[in-house]
Amino acid sequence: MKWDGEAFERSLREAAEFGLQNCIGSNDCMIVCPVNRLKINQSELDSVMVTGEWTDRVKTFVIECVQCGDCTLACPAGVQRDLMMLYLKSRLPELPQQWKSYYFLKGRQDQSALISIVDVFSRLVAGPVANHIDKKIFEKKPLLFYFGCYAVSPSGAPAATLKLADRLGLDYEVLAGLRSCCGWPQYLTGRMGYGQQMLIHLGELIEPIEPEVIVSGCAECYAALHRLKKKTGATWQPMTTAEWLLGHAEAMDWQKYPMPIAIHDSCHITKKDGKPGPVRKLLPYMADVVELYDAPDDCVCCGYYNIHANHVVNEQLHQEKLALVKQKGAGGMVVECVTCWESFHKAFKDGKTPMWDLMVAAEIATRPKEH
Repeated sequence: MKWDGEAFERSLREAAEFGLQNCIGSNDCMIVCPVNRLKINQSELDSVMVTGEWTDRVKTFVIECVQCGDCTLACPAGVQRDLMMLYLKSRLPELPQQWKSYYFLKGRQDQSALISIVDVFSRLVAGPVANHIDKKIFEKKPLLFYFGCYAVSPSGAPAATLKLADRLGLDYEVLAGLRSCCGWPQYLTGRMGYGQQMLIHLGELIEPIEPEVIVSGCAECYAALHRLKKKTGATWQPMTTAEWLLGHAEAMDWQKYPMPIAIHDSCHITKKDGKPGPVRKLLPYMADVVELYDAPDDCVCCGYYNIHANHVVNEQLHQEKLALVKQKGAGGMVVECVTCWESFHKAFKDGKTPMWDLMVAAEIATRPKEH
């Protein structure tokens, strides 16, 4: 399970250097950015990378970057601007207080006593997931559900996942709780070393289970699992919830929702991993599908990964999404990432528009009929 301790930092530096050498100055990356309220030009960003001299404008923009990947998709030269932005995040002169607060608990092994206290309360509200939160003994199973930090997500996704698996009669193991955080939130905000430590720890937790498939309902956890598999040569296969559900779709008795439902694409699944298809193959089992954009890649990010640094920017993204769902005639929206659900939840609740995590939507649509 070990790999070079500087792997994250080195690969990021190499991507940033490649970007500087190959940038043609089109500025297409900044034109499409959904959070570029300051109208930053790519030359301003490149200048800081070269000189190390920060301006207040660039500091603000780097903090507000949500790592959606739109900039990279738009680049005519094939430059990965999102990784160049991540490199700048790793070089920020100081971290915003919102990030420090977020880091205080998530995945912090040095906060062991505090995590233990949180676990006690988590088990009281976790339903069928309660017995799995930060447990220490695991059985060898071919199927592993990885909930990590979202074990008690208000989306209801973890409980719905286990209900579906039990309904299908599957044999599985569960990895859940703050101690199994994948480290991707730290990675996406530039804390490469700490993120890598957490990902290595996750690998050590997975290893004795010897799974063949690992299913996660968090797009960032899914991305982290891909990185872990690549770096360690693990033989298990990471899966999104849509991919896993699709594999069992014919074995379930589906009931359609009475209204058409829109799809929100997660950046890490659709834009960065190129997998918009599974959720579009699955959703017709339970509802008529509404497409919000001409192409899945056009989907606007939920804004979560500036880690609450600017609520005004994020609220604008949420309200635009809500308005579009209503404009397109959808009766609600489904998301395949619990982070997206948590990000959009308040806006959709206030707007009296249903929104479901994909696992929750599927569990509702396949409940046995009452006689």
